[in-house]
Amino acid sequence: MKKSKILSASEEYVQHTMKYGRTDALLACSIFVVMLLLFGLMGKVFVYVDNNFRLTETYIFYITGIISLFLIALVFLLCFIRKQKFTTIGFDKTHAIKSLSMGILLFIIVIVLRGIIPVISGSRIQTDIGQIAMRTIYYFVFVALMEEIIVRGYIGTRLYGYLRNKGLSILIVGLMFSFEHIPFQLMITQMNLLEYIIMNWYDLLRVTIFHFWFQWLYSKYNSIIAPTIFHFIWDFIQWFVIA
Repeated sequence: MKKSKILSASEEYVQHTMKYGRTDALLACSIFVVMLLLFGLMGKVFVYVDNNFRLTETYIFYITGIISLFLIALVFLLCFIRKQKFTTIGFDKTHAIKSLSMGILLFIIVIVLRGIIPVISGSRIQTDIGQIAMRTIYYFVFVALMEEIIVRGYIGTRLYGYLRNKGLSILIVGLMFSFEHIPFQLMITQMNLLEYIIMNWYDLLRVTIFHFWFQWLYSKYNSIIAPTIFHFIWDFIQWFVIA
């Protein structure tokens, strides 16, 4: 098969993805379906807890953590069953330092632009140390790391390798990344699918566009480090800084 490089994909990334076939693509799609079901279930649990008890930070932390860690474990299990090394989901040492350096650079840029400057302009920040600690773990492990392992690391690589049109594969995974959030939001907002899409099309488009950034960071270094750091700080800073 001809080697295809999209979004500055590294040689290592291309070599890994060339190994994947129909079975890997089907497993990738299966993982996506499991994500949809579990995120929908998480939304129902949140609503139930909120209606019958009180949805606290602790409940959010533990419920999200259980589901996220289960999904991460499932991906590792599939790699083990398929005899695929963890380098195939972004744990590659070859360009790890470069990926880390890029991640740190983006971390600093986001801190300055979305943290320091808004605070200087009058925005407040979260001050509860307990909540900050939980949210740091929440956004870094349960959101950023989990989604990068599954979406960019597992689903993205398998579909990139299986589909002939590499650009199309990246777009498809971007749409999957955007739509994975829908089941949870449908449970929380009690909207139907069409109503939610019409009212939130801009956010769905924005998440799809962000996928291209995350994908570039991932495939350029064949590493999960930079996209995870960038993903984490982008989400965390929006909670940490109160407009």
